[in-house]
Amino acid sequence: MLSFTEEQDYLDYLDRQARVPRGFRFYRRSITFNAAERPGDEAYRMNLSYLHSDAVETPAAVMTTTNRFPGAPVILARERIAAGHLRGVLVNNKVANVGAETGLADARRLADCTAHTFAVPERQILSVSTGVIGWRLPVNEMESAIPRLPDSPCSPREFSQAIMTTDRYPKLAWSGGPGEPGPVMLGAAKGAGMVEPNLATMLVFFLTDAVVPPVLLDRVQRRVVNRSFNALSVDGDQSTSDMVVAMAGGASGVELNERDLETLWQPVADALALEIVRNGEGTSHVIEVIIRGCPDASLARKLGRHVVDSPLVKTAISGNDPNVGRILGALGDGLSRFDPEGRIDTSRLTIALAERVVYRDGSFVLNQESERILAGTFQAAAMDPVLKGYPQDRGTVPIIFDFRGEARESVRVLGSDLSHEYIRVNADYRT
Repeated sequence: MLSFTEEQDYLDYLDRQARVPRGFRFYRRSITFNAAERPGDEAYRMNLSYLHSDAVETPAAVMTTTNRFPGAPVILARERIAAGHLRGVLVNNKVANVGAETGLADARRLADCTAHTFAVPERQILSVSTGVIGWRLPVNEMESAIPRLPDSPCSPREFSQAIMTTDRYPKLAWSGGPGEPGPVMLGAAKGAGMVEPNLATMLVFFLTDAVVPPVLLDRVQRRVVNRSFNALSVDGDQSTSDMVVAMAGGASGVELNERDLETLWQPVADALALEIVRNGEGTSHVIEVIIRGCPDASLARKLGRHVVDSPLVKTAISGNDPNVGRILGALGDGLSRFDPEGRIDTSRLTIALAERVVYRDGSFVLNQESERILAGTFQAAAMDPVLKGYPQDRGTVPIIFDFRGEARESVRVLGSDLSHEYIRVNADYRT
């Protein structure tokens, strides 16, 4: 992770360095509207963004939130991805289009308007929304602006800025390109709150100029997402609206096999997952839980998420307090929930906090010196939870649970602490 001290330096870096897959274009415009659900005549600003593939047949894959009250854009995406191809995605921020009486009809209307504007089949355009749940989209204002999108091309960085809500900075990651043989993978993401796996709740768009059939794209995407976005949590609240969309335009002419596609894709997803946690609402520490020697990777991820979701663990780390009792208690609670049969042997468990062993052979290993060192380590990892415009890299607070079992695979779960700033942001979200 590079270090930045000014917002413009970070934006310039993204503009200079981001590797854009051939055959994709980006557009954005802004509108103002009055929310029918809010009293008064306050005008709100909404960004309309659009990403477009030039390939007539662009293989695509979509993963959506598992929330049982999905927004209209999620329903539309599930319908339209059935054919395995997309040409473009329209994205708006500010209003999530969830629970509105005409929500699905509005999403179709906006997607179809975009399809007509860019002369592509209606069934190959998605309308994706993020923002306040419960408000209706200002469809008339949006429909008036869409035909002017072709006059407003933008960079991937500007696209990633336009899709933000409470995000503090835009998030892009890439692999392949100059100096490396083969195609490019570019990822753009938004997400700062209501972030919890199943699916990790955010908007993420992956674009590649590799030649990849839809079935392979979908299969690899599920593995990549499982290791990255399904292994993080900001606040444990799963949104109603969000999704991961992947498109393979094929303009490079290079066909990737399954292993090579995963090798190109996984580091991009991992980088974006880390940035989503680091960029979380009010985040001042990134918590990194590593679980070793667990016989089941899925169970290990559940245990890790349970620890990073614990309010007591989050608040202790926010206060630079190495309260190992809370960490052990959260792990024990997770084991009782997810391993009631006792498949995991806890008798050999070792816990290391910031690389110092604090629990071994059934007992804590603590003294005044270790407490002092750990508190200092937490302090060094603390970020400014209010700073906007560019990422801060203070490392992580690593918590390692080693059951010393035979399983070789280790599982990593990322989470954020819980600060006063998180409460302020969410208390004032609509007001």
